[in-house]
Amino acid sequence: MTDDIAIEIEGLGKAYAEGGNPLKAFLTALRGNPGRKSFWALRDVTRHIPRRTSIGIIGRNGSGKSTLLQLICGTLTPSEGRIATHGKIAAMLELGAGFDPDFTGRENVFLTASVYGLSDEEIRRRFPAIEAFADIGAYIDRPVAEYSSGMYARLAFAVCAHVDADILVVDEILGVGDSGFQQKCQRFMRDFRERGTLVFVSHDANAVLSACEEAIWLNRGRVAAEGAADEVLSLYMDADAREDYDVSLADRALATPAPERRLPLDLRLGDRNRIAVSAFNTACARHGFGTAQISDCFFSDGSGSPLSEMHGGQVVTLHVRASVTRDLSSPIVGFMFRNSAGQNLFGDNTFLTYRKRATTVPAGADFEARLEFQMPYLVPGTYTLAPSIISGTQSAHVPVNWLEDAIILTVSGTTPAPRHGKVGVTMHHFAARRASAEAEDPRAQPLTA
Repeated sequence: MTDDIAIEIEGLGKAYAEGGNPLKAFLTALRGNPGRKSFWALRDVTRHIPRRTSIGIIGRNGSGKSTLLQLICGTLTPSEGRIATHGKIAAMLELGAGFDPDFTGRENVFLTASVYGLSDEEIRRRFPAIEAFADIGAYIDRPVAEYSSGMYARLAFAVCAHVDADILVVDEILGVGDSGFQQKCQRFMRDFRERGTLVFVSHDANAVLSACEEAIWLNRGRVAAEGAADEVLSLYMDADAREDYDVSLADRALATPAPERRLPLDLRLGDRNRIAVSAFNTACARHGFGTAQISDCFFSDGSGSPLSEMHGGQVVTLHVRASVTRDLSSPIVGFMFRNSAGQNLFGDNTFLTYRKRATTVPAGADFEARLEFQMPYLVPGTYTLAPSIISGTQSAHVPVNWLEDAIILTVSGTTPAPRHGKVGVTMHHFAARRASAEAEDPRAQPLTA
C-alpha cells in the first residue's frame, strides 16, 4: 500500500498547554497538579496522500495549517494519532529557515543542500542552476542578513527545487516574491507534481487552483471539507463571505435549495414580442489580449439547446463558451446588448457572483459561463450581442476577448413594445393606492378618478 502513498495521516492531533511554558507544564504535572488546560491546534485529521498528488491546505489564520505542515515535516511530534512520510521532503515552512544569516548565499546553498543529502560534488554541479533560479545577482556572495524577504524566498525556493525531493512542502512563502518569481515558482510546482507530491498552503485562491488538484479546508483545527480543489475552495470562499465557518460538505449536501423563481410575463403583451436569434458568428470582430478565445455563444431556455427564436419577457440563459490558451486569472464573463445604432441598452457579467471566490482557469482548459435573465420587451428592429471575457475586477481589468456582433437578433411582433423608450421591463403590479391607506394592502385600494 505504501508504494503508492507519499503521506499517511491517521487520527492526527496536536495539543498545547494554553499560555504555558512547556517545561513548567511538565514540572507541574510531575507534582501531581492538573496543570493548564490543553489547546488543540489540530485534531482528528485522517488522510492518505498518494504520490504525484498536489494538495492545497486552506483556512483562516489559526486554523491549524502550519501545524499540519510541521507535523508532516517532522519538526513537531503529534499529541495523538500517527503520521508517516515516504520519500525525501523539501520544505519551506518559514522565510530563511535553515539559513545562517552570517553566511553568504553561496555558503548557505552548500549548507542547506547538504542537509538534504547532496554531496559537495553534487551541489557544485547543480549550483549554476540554483543560482540562475534564484536570480539575485551579486547578492549570492553577500551575507544573507543583508537580504530582503524577496531574496530570502528566491534562494530558499531555488535550493528546494534542486535537491531531488519526493515531497515538496510550501507554506505561504511565495507571497513575498515579485510576480515574475511567483510565476516561475508556479511553473516549477506544476512540473514537480508530475513526478512528486506537493503540499501547498496559501491564502491566494488563484495560486491554490493553479498548483493543486485537491484541497483540505481546515477550520479551528479540524477538517471542514476535502476533495477537488475547485469545490473545496468554493465552499471555503462562500463561508468566508458569510463569516460562517461551520459549513461542511455534509452540511451543503443536506441543505435544501431555495425554490427556483421564474419571473412572470407582462400580461399586456404575453409572448407576442418575438425575437429571431441568429447562429454564433465565428467571423465577428474580436479584440483583447487573447489569453482565452470565445468559441461559442448562444441562448437557451435552460435545456442547453440553442434557441433560434424567443420572445420578450421570456427567461433565457446566455451560454458563453471559451478555450484558454494561457492561465487565466480572475475571469469575468459578460455581455452587452446593443440596438442598430450601436447604443448600449443593457448588459451584465459574473463579477459580483465570483468576487469572493476568484479562480484561475489553467491553460488548455475549456469553460462555459451561463447568465440567466428575463429578456426585456424590445421595439421591433435589429439588435446585436457582444459577449466578452475580461480579467481582474470591474474597476481594474484587462480585456481578454471581446466580440462585436456575435449574435444578431431581429425583433418583430403584432404589438409594438415598448410604447415608450427603447427597452420595456416586466411590470408585476399596476394598482395605486390613496395616501390615507398607507397601512393597508396597496392592492386593496385602487386609485379612482
